[in-house]
Amino acid sequence: MVEQLTVQPFFDVLGQACAPHAPGVNAAATTRMERVLKSPVDAPGRGILLRAPRAGFGKSHLLSYVQQRLGTTHEFLPIHPLEGSRVDASGAIEAALRRLTRPLPAGGGLTSLDLQARRLFSLALQPLVTSGEVPCQDREAALTALRQRPVETFDFHHSQAVTAHWTKENFEVLGPRLALELSRRTGTSLNESSFWLASLFRFAAATPEHPGRTGMIIQSATSEAGVERFAALLAMLSLIGRVVIVADDLEGLHADRAAALRFASFLASVRQEAPRVDAIVSLNDDIWQSAFEPALSGGLQDRLGEVEVRLEPLDEQSLISLLEARTPGRAGALRHQLGLFPAEFYARRVLRKVAEMDEESGHLEAPAPAPAPAAVPAPAPVPVAVASAAVAAAPQAPAAEPAPVPAPVSEPPVAIATPAPPPAPVEPVVERPAGFAPVAAPAAVEPPPVRPASSPFAEAAPASAPVPASRHEVDAEVISESKSAEESQEPVAATGGDRIDDLLRQFRERYGRE
Repeated sequence: MVEQLTVQPFFDVLGQACAPHAPGVNAAATTRMERVLKSPVDAPGRGILLRAPRAGFGKSHLLSYVQQRLGTTHEFLPIHPLEGSRVDASGAIEAALRRLTRPLPAGGGLTSLDLQARRLFSLALQPLVTSGEVPCQDREAALTALRQRPVETFDFHHSQAVTAHWTKENFEVLGPRLALELSRRTGTSLNESSFWLASLFRFAAATPEHPGRTGMIIQSATSEAGVERFAALLAMLSLIGRVVIVADDLEGLHADRAAALRFASFLASVRQEAPRVDAIVSLNDDIWQSAFEPALSGGLQDRLGEVEVRLEPLDEQSLISLLEARTPGRAGALRHQLGLFPAEFYARRVLRKVAEMDEESGHLEAPAPAPAPAAVPAPAPVPVAVASAAVAAAPQAPAAEPAPVPAPVSEPPVAIATPAPPPAPVEPVVERPAGFAPVAAPAAVEPPPVRPASSPFAEAAPASAPVPASRHEVDAEVISESKSAEESQEPVAATGGDRIDDLLRQFRERYGRE
């Protein structure tokens, strides 16, 4: 709802698209303005004073609406006071030319000034063809083309436009005669008529794509321009259509009597030089009463306001029409909520009141903003064991199966000698603080002693003497030694022959007696 009101315009500008029009608002004033402006081409112009009790009654909107309705038959040219209060011929000419040189929709680069210039050339050439000053093979056909098809006849960019190319080739000789004809018909000076004819010819003969043709005609026309030049342009344009000059947004003239007098004198001079031109002056009562009424003579007031169109406050029907046009579907509900006095029933005040109501209701009915999400506390550090368990419990993608490891090949047991104890680890030299007591390392667990396999041919300890044993023990020892000797069947080295002899000798000495 609030977004809708932010685009509601409170101001209109002449020459731009106006806001949606409410048919019932200022209906009587709109009808009268159109009736006054719908005059024949050769009818004299009028001075129209559009007044309102105060700003906001819809003067600019009414002018924009009338311009849209009469735009095909009337040329509306705005007059913008420089610095809000000063009006001169150069500024008026530049504003008019910029308005006329706007590209036409789907016109291929052509402007309204192109079409107006071609109509002027055709209008000025007709008397010369009729009198025979311009020779032609078929006079009647030529006159018919000039009267009915002037835009096509003077198309300088078409190869089949014979009349246009003939005029272009002979313009140096033909130009002064055409300027004289235009001066005679408009009543303006020959110098100004010649100036505008030459300027318009150069503009129309240049290609539409030429980037500097608009700037060149504006620069040449505004150089040392006076009221006569501006009036001559309006007078020439008024030969082929109705021309309306409009002065709006004159708030800068408030209480400035000297500026109001200069402005009124400027308009009076223009209308005197271009009698077919209509002039509309849009004013509020405070500006008229503070600046124009005290400064202007009765004659200037009469010329400025030959026709006075006054805007009045809205009646009930007009108010409903305005609300329905700007806020469709809500007119009935808004009407009962306005609470305005009858003197406040004018367009801008009503629209502002509706905007204020929408803003207030928008603030009250707007949903509360969603609460901001609570801050999530930072997770506490998880112990390594728990984290490992969580990782293990989390679903994981199936790992690739490890390649099968071949089973170890069993080998026959090998007799292993008693291993030497492992060397003590060399601890790095570390500086320890005073009073530090190192913890004793646990004692190494020694493996159980392994009895080595004995051989009957192994050397006895050199310093030990044989211990006498009983007969049964000797027999068991001899049998075991015999079996071991037979199982081992190891070759006896030659160096052990003396040892064998000693053993046999000891055996005979011990058991030979029995």
